[in-house]
Amino acid sequence: MAIDKQIIEVLNEFNLKLNDDTRLSLKTKLDARAARYKGRSVQSRLWASIKPIPAKYDSGGITVKLVMNDYWIFVNEGRNPGNVSAEGQSKIAEWSATRGFAEKIRISDLEKRKEKQSKSKSKRKLKTLKKMPFDRAKKTAAFLIARKLKSKKIEPTHFFDEVIKDGRLEKLQKDIAAIMQTEIIIDIQQATKK
Repeated sequence: MAIDKQIIEVLNEFNLKLNDDTRLSLKTKLDARAARYKGRSVQSRLWASIKPIPAKYDSGGITVKLVMNDYWIFVNEGRNPGNVSAEGQSKIAEWSATRGFAEKIRISDLEKRKEKQSKSKSKRKLKTLKKMPFDRAKKTAAFLIARKLKSKKIEPTHFFDEVIKDGRLEKLQKDIAAIMQTEIIIDIQQATKK
């Protein structure tokens, strides 16, 4: 077997193990956070987005990637209180629609308006009330969540840091060096939006 194929095989095994361990670490951390705040454990979109990309030749070297949603950095490192960008609010709005927050807002808003209408002493015919439009409910949910993020920080989970710093890089370096029978330097690059 050629050296390059052996290296690719080692890198692919490394990446698959990194994928499994990162997913496990994320699930464990999120379940612990949910238990601490008496929330329910849900299937994370971030967990589902973690995917290993097989090793390939790229610009004179062999690269291997582990990709995940772009907000992983905030889950891993946390976030200080502060404003949420317009782009962030639109992503929160989409997330709130998938988690049912927008629908809960529509229902609670309708109930409040019906209660207010029932207390009215007006002799006019009562207006038929409808739920607020779904898009408006998504924006409302995004606003409420963004307001909370402005005043409260997100605690870091270090789900990726703990996995990548557990000695596996040194082992990978030794495995590749054993194949090549030379010293090797591993360069880890993070593509993040800050």
